[in-house]
Amino acid sequence: MRYLVAAALIAVSLVACGDSDPVAGDNNDDQQTEEGDRVQLAEMRREIDALVGDAAGASIEDCRYASLGAKPCGGPWEYVIYSASSTDSTALAERLTAYNTFEAEMNERYGYASDCSVPNVPVLAYRDGRCVAE
Repeated sequence: MRYLVAAALIAVSLVACGDSDPVAGDNNDDQQTEEGDRVQLAEMRREIDALVGDAAGASIEDCRYASLGAKPCGGPWEYVIYSASSTDSTALAERLTAYNTFEAEMNERYGYASDCSVPNVPVLAYRDGRCVAE
């Protein structure tokens, strides 16, 4: 009887450890697709844009910029302009880091290539209560 119980426990353990269909929302690398990763990257960009908003500020001293994206050759694709007075800078930095890291991983995973041009660092200006590129 003892052996029967032990065998049953082993069988249940093996079944529990076996392959199963991924649950929706699982981040299973075997299930990643290029299309799915592009959708995720676009959603991350929408979150960044929502944090930045219209970059409203009180003066030019509020205006900042940060790198956005990860070119396969290195460096950012562009810069995002924001206002330190109307944007949670810590949350923005966290989302930018996540975005840039994820895009760099995509570059490697899918073998992306790009030109090796370097985007111009924006010259900040303050117009109509907003931070903008000059």
